[in-house]
Amino acid sequence: MTFFPDERAAELRDLFFESAAEILQAMNEAGLALEDHPGDKEHLRSVRRAVHTLKGDSAACGFRELSELAHELEDVLTPELAQQHAGLIPEVVLAAADTFHEMLAAYRNDLQPPAGGALREHIQRLLTKPVVQPKQVAREATFEWTEYELLMIAEALRRGDHIYNVALYLDSESLPAAAFELVRKALEGAGKVLAQRPEKAADLQQSGVIEAALSTPKSADWIRKRCQVPSVVARISIHEIAEQQTKPRDLLDILLESEAAAISAGVSGSEHVAPGHLDDTHAGSAPGGISHAAENSLRVDATRIETVMNLVGELIIGKSMLQRTINEFERSHSKDPLRGKFSDALAFQSRVLGELQKSVMKIRMVPVDQLFRRFPRIVRDVAKQQNKDIALEVSGQNTDLDKSILDVLAEPLAHLVRNAADHGIESAAERLTAGKPARGSIRLDSYHEGDQVVIEVSDDGRGLNRQKIVDRTIERGILTREVASRLTDSEVLHLIFTPGLSTADHVTEISGRGVGLDVVQGALSKLKGAIELESEPGKGTTFRLLVPLTLASIQALLFRVTGRLYAVPITSVVEITRIADDEIHHVDEHEVFQLREQVLTLVRLERLESKPRAERSKRVFVVVIGAGNRKFGLIVDSLMGEEELVIKALEDRLVTSALVSGASIIGDGTVVLILNVPAVIAHLSRIPAVGATA
Repeated sequence: MTFFPDERAAELRDLFFESAAEILQAMNEAGLALEDHPGDKEHLRSVRRAVHTLKGDSAACGFRELSELAHELEDVLTPELAQQHAGLIPEVVLAAADTFHEMLAAYRNDLQPPAGGALREHIQRLLTKPVVQPKQVAREATFEWTEYELLMIAEALRRGDHIYNVALYLDSESLPAAAFELVRKALEGAGKVLAQRPEKAADLQQSGVIEAALSTPKSADWIRKRCQVPSVVARISIHEIAEQQTKPRDLLDILLESEAAAISAGVSGSEHVAPGHLDDTHAGSAPGGISHAAENSLRVDATRIETVMNLVGELIIGKSMLQRTINEFERSHSKDPLRGKFSDALAFQSRVLGELQKSVMKIRMVPVDQLFRRFPRIVRDVAKQQNKDIALEVSGQNTDLDKSILDVLAEPLAHLVRNAADHGIESAAERLTAGKPARGSIRLDSYHEGDQVVIEVSDDGRGLNRQKIVDRTIERGILTREVASRLTDSEVLHLIFTPGLSTADHVTEISGRGVGLDVVQGALSKLKGAIELESEPGKGTTFRLLVPLTLASIQALLFRVTGRLYAVPITSVVEITRIADDEIHHVDEHEVFQLREQVLTLVRLERLESKPRAERSKRVFVVVIGAGNRKFGLIVDSLMGEEELVIKALEDRLVTSALVSGASIIGDGTVVLILNVPAVIAHLSRIPAVGATA
């Protein structure tokens, strides 16, 4: 049940799931921070805020089970329990994040959410575990007031008031709840209480002392007599606060002090907030400038941005049509004075359209940090399960990438990071024996390289065992021993992308099932990207993922083969050359040609349809394509020039093929097939060459 009309319920759910994902990410980060800094108040406060927000939002959406469990979790996220169980609180926070994630997944699919029994048991153990402490030995008073309370004290001193720090040590036989009320009334009768610790009777049992900052015209002896409660207060300590020697005040201090003065005088129009609750309240409020900045942020559904991008794509096609029309006009009316005006108008339109496209593209761009933030938890869980010591180093978090590409990369990158932690990094004993530091290192980096973004996942572990890879492929019948013996080191390494191949010796929850790196390569192929691999035994492995900045449009080279129009991303084109028919040779059933000092494989696109050519010209155009660290030559019939293409989803047998990554339409309505370069290489390397041997 929700409290909103049906027409808003779906919108509310979508917004809730989006914000809940951010909250769970914040919980994961805070849980990991609490592991490194047990008992840290700021990290604990951030978890409490996240859980409190999730509780309220889930209740508003009618997700009662999640709201109730979040409410139970709040009970253990107190400073007192965090101090007593500093090592256990992070485990509870991370377990809660996992449980909430499972419940949210169930709600998304309209399923019954898990009960969260394990988390509830953990919470109950923390709440009922007896506290072992010295028999009512009260700690010494510290009078650690918050910055806000110190400003209130300073303002009272400037008015000429007498301010005392009063500590009342309770009798060991007194009842905490009753003692707290009696002492509180005594303090209020002695003067104006500016600050007090603790603020609740429930917290008194842990300290045995009540501290207060008291403003009163009376003397210290009078206060002592007034606050001496028989059988409750065992000892009283009173110190008068002198005028403080403060540091030079900056503008923020002056503003804060002015606000404190206004509140003290009862002039402020805002509702008075108890000092003890200032931290939690302050987190939910903000100065006017910050609120104004927040109002400048706007959540927009991704489909709306896609709609705008599609319209921009139509404008690009329209620009191409207009360009062709103007070219025809210039050929037919070369002396017409309108020719120049048409060209100027087209140039203006092109410039504005280019700026519009860039602006829409920027809206789609998000920093890769949104993805990188998920991986510290993965590394931590694998390290703990495998009893390893692993550090994760992250750089290039601010590199921008298209949101749709980032979403596709989430699972492949998670698998690479998990593999590095499980397979790559050795145990501490192995590393020390090999002369390495006990702590292993996994590095994540991203950066721009031309019109592509490169994401690197590297480790300083054991590296890939080439012989083991070869042996496994032979065992599974993927390769014969004769073929394997002719493979280069690079080709051997790329065998790990073979579906179903795993080098793990044992099947675990993490690895060994043969599902993995082929999925990574498949995801990169769909994105028209590539993956490079480097590995050195004993020193580590690096995976380098190359993906386009966007999937919306590309700058491409157009050419024809057997009457059909094709395109290849201009970033993949190394150079264009022409060769004679007698310069084509055969090596191991592959057509090759020599380009200066290199021998490159030749690819004929007519083989996509498995048809040999009926005729062949004596000199052919060859487009040299670079894919990662590999090059090959593409034989084409004619070159049609360079053009910006808007990628379209078209119903066509070849478009849905893995060898073609997409399609586009140019100004005259002709359909262009955009080649998936990595897939073409992989496909043609498995087909015997067609044609005569030169």
